[in-house]
Order: sequence, then structure tokens, then C-alpha cells
Amino acid sequence: MVLQQLTKLLTDRFGCFEEDIFMAASFDDLNITESERCELAAVLWELHVAAPLPDDLPPFDLVEDLVGYIEDRMG
Repeated sequence: MVLQQLTKLLTDRFGCFEEDIFMAASFDDLNITESERCELAAVLWELHVAAPLPDDLPPFDLVEDLVGYIEDRMG
């Protein structure tokens, strides 16, 4: 579910091609900046986690890093 929502965000907001988005895909290869990664994390966090977003987000280099981070914290 998280990967599907991230894919929709990346295609709708950032113009990524769906076929380029998979768990091992690099955000650098998708041309997603650090600040955009934080934006994506905030949106997914709001949808899935019933807690405030932490100030110290880890770096998300791969799609699987962000998806795993959110899934690990889902209630």
C-alpha cells in the first residue's frame, strides 16, 4: 500500500514514470531532491502513522528506504 501511494505521488507531483519506480530504485535516479524526499515522507507519514513526524528523519536513498521506514512505524 505504501509503495502504491508513493508511486502515485512520484508520478502525479514529480512527473516520474511508473515503470521507473520500484523498491531498489534510487531517488537520485528519479531526480528527487533531499527536500522532496522529506516532503514525500511527510505525506506518507500523515497517511499511515498516528504520531508526529520526527525532526530527525534518516536519509532516504532508495525507494525501499522510505517505504520501509513508513511501514516499520505504521500502527
